[in-house]
Amino acid sequence: MRGKILPWTGIVLATFLALSGQAGWAQQRRPSRQPPVASDEPTPVPERTLSRKMLKASYEQLQKDVQRLSDLANELKDEVGKTDEEDVLSLSGVKKAEEIEKLAKKIQGRMKNL
Repeated sequence: MRGKILPWTGIVLATFLALSGQAGWAQQRRPSRQPPVASDEPTPVPERTLSRKMLKASYEQLQKDVQRLSDLANELKDEVGKTDEEDVLSLSGVKKAEEIEKLAKKIQGRMKNL
């Protein structure tokens, strides 16, 4: 009699496990969704806000650098115009030209990054 009961027990047990496994699988697949909460205020995106602030600050610094470049160029122009000799320039004029070059490279790099 034992030989006849064991196969049925195995089949019943296997069927039970299969059915309970399918029910568990079906429950796992259904994510619990909560209805969206209505809000008048948009959700702030910190990365975007920070990026926007950085761009604005970079643009403002660019404007200051361009103004400084313009001022230096005008000063150099006046200084070269005051020079009496064609082949001799003042040391301050050479330094202003070097500063203009550095500032122009800085501006160029900043513009590429905007």
